[in-house]
Amino acid sequence: MNSVVALGNFDGVHLGHQVVLRRAVEEGQERGARVIAATFDPHPRTVLARRSAPKLLTTLDQRREALLRYGADDVRVILFDEELSQKSPEEFVGDVLVGEIGAEAVVVGENFRFGHRAAGDAGDLGRIMGDLGGVAYAVPIRSEDGESALSSTHIRALIGAGEVGEAARLLGRPYVLRGEVVVGDQRGRTIGFPTANVVPDPALVVPARGVYAGFMRIGKESYAACTNVGVAPTFERGESHVEAHLLDFDEDLYGRMVDVSFLRRIRPEKRFSRVDELKEQIARDVEEARRITNDTI
Repeated sequence: MNSVVALGNFDGVHLGHQVVLRRAVEEGQERGARVIAATFDPHPRTVLARRSAPKLLTTLDQRREALLRYGADDVRVILFDEELSQKSPEEFVGDVLVGEIGAEAVVVGENFRFGHRAAGDAGDLGRIMGDLGGVAYAVPIRSEDGESALSSTHIRALIGAGEVGEAARLLGRPYVLRGEVVVGDQRGRTIGFPTANVVPDPALVVPARGVYAGFMRIGKESYAACTNVGVAPTFERGESHVEAHLLDFDEDLYGRMVDVSFLRRIRPEKRFSRVDELKEQIARDVEEARRITNDTI
């Protein structure tokens, strides 16, 4: 037993998750112990209730990067499968947290549940860890007003509704879609606004249809972007795409993995009767995206 474990699903690594991590870091410093962020993959509902399994806020790689950025020394991925789901609270703590990860202290959010049929709560975790010579702490995960609990479920709903500004506030950073740039219909280039057609990981939540201001990260560099999510109704494409027009960049990105961030929705998607009207509106969208991103830098 030589580690402090921050334990949770941690999808999105939102402000509440960051509180859990900070408490674990404080405990690690006091004990001179490494801080391990332990997360589950796949999402438990993928195993327990596949039909209701949520779209995610982060890929596993994004989650790992964020957990390390917010203070963890290492990230341990706990495979959530049928065997794990059958473990009692006592078996999970003894076999996994203490036996495999070496936890001497565990920090969770106050509403954390674990064990077969989610039978264990934070109080049970403290009791079981105490029986094994360790300790557990449960911390409140609350919004700034202190009245409502922060949750990944709520943030997913905000993004699905296009409320990316509020989602960013609760995440502590803009929402990001990670995906590969592929060849699209190339219609944007013909009307003077070339776009990178980004195919996000299918597990991720995609913002509501509309036009957004944000950034695209390519390797270590970030560029302001005006991103359209939708079906291009003016051209009756039918299939929804994520297409980012970079404001000060025009190079071949095919095959590159990029991160598209969403600061604010500029407007909903709209059908135009003439291509010239669409071009005029896109020009206004681009200028608005430039204003928003300049204010952010």
